[in-house]
Amino acid sequence: MKKVFTTVLLMAALYLPAQVFEPGHIQDLVKKGTDHIYNASADSAEYYISKAEILIPDHPVIPLMRAMTMLWSNIPTISQELFLKMEVQLDSAIFLAKEKDPNLKKPEMIFFAMAAYGLLAEYYADQDYTMKAVGEANRAYGLMKKGFEIVDEHPEFLLTTGLYNYFREKYPERHPIYKPLLWFFRSGDMQLGLKQLEKACTESFLTRVEAHVYLSYIYLRYEFDPKLAQKYLSELCSMYPNNYYAKAKYLESLANPADFKNVPIDMIYSLIIHESSYYKLAGYVFLGYFEEKIIENQEKAEYAYRLGLEYGDEIPNHGEFFKSFGYLGLGRVLARQNEKEEAKEMLNLSLKYAETEQVVTEAKKLLSKL
Repeated sequence: MKKVFTTVLLMAALYLPAQVFEPGHIQDLVKKGTDHIYNASADSAEYYISKAEILIPDHPVIPLMRAMTMLWSNIPTISQELFLKMEVQLDSAIFLAKEKDPNLKKPEMIFFAMAAYGLLAEYYADQDYTMKAVGEANRAYGLMKKGFEIVDEHPEFLLTTGLYNYFREKYPERHPIYKPLLWFFRSGDMQLGLKQLEKACTESFLTRVEAHVYLSYIYLRYEFDPKLAQKYLSELCSMYPNNYYAKAKYLESLANPADFKNVPIDMIYSLIIHESSYYKLAGYVFLGYFEEKIIENQEKAEYAYRLGLEYGDEIPNHGEFFKSFGYLGLGRVLARQNEKEEAKEMLNLSLKYAETEQVVTEAKKLLSKL
């Protein structure tokens, strides 16, 4: 009888709906695993994912965390072969969420299905698989709307709600051609969106890092406030010293002569010795900028810029900012050397890859003087 009673208890424990959103042992395991994901410690992340899997083997958080491990171990250059492995995990997360909650009404299942759809849509969009991207984005948006209603009770929805509120208004402002296509989407609120993203940086645990990343991106690309971007990127670099993506973006936020005087040079060298061509591109380009603007050694600056841009040639469709910044710097150096034709070539390449108004303005100004 005692054995039967124990078996019943064990079975009950297995079938009780364990909640990742609720504080407890499972959430602690997920938090620890997530921290290792963002610190590029795949083996350590898998250790905690596996421990959580024993307790919640059919929960969508397990395949989602494995997909995120693959993503952040290789970000931002995700090969098609790697994505196929990620896709299996993301599809599994969606399947498990729907299996537990067929109509996706429970906040936890809404969140994990939405996150998986969102990652699929992001990859398809990056690869110009337009119809696939639209399909996944529509599914994610349907769940995002549910998140709007429960964001006050569940801070993990602050990220998606904040991003929607901000970009629903900012994107058509920047790209008016898309404005007529957005009439059937609910209105947003840019200031509210920023506040929600700021709250996500402190109140969420699954989306905290993504909130830091997106806020820094907004302040670099849309609000043109690199000081605020530095704040969020500096926090990421402190929390996750092995996160090279955060390092590269932090250096980007410092990329002006006044701030670069205090640049952490060790951070530049850590990018240079990384095995990824993306980080070598960023590291050498920033070394070139350091030599050009701070040390004022134009010969070393030229060498570093050229070397970085060679690595950039190895990664088409990635690192466009670093390429534009490197070509701009090389154009400046060549213009000082009176190498006008090559300087023009480099500055035009800078315009080709430019992602910021600052680069465009400076490149055009220099071209007008040649």
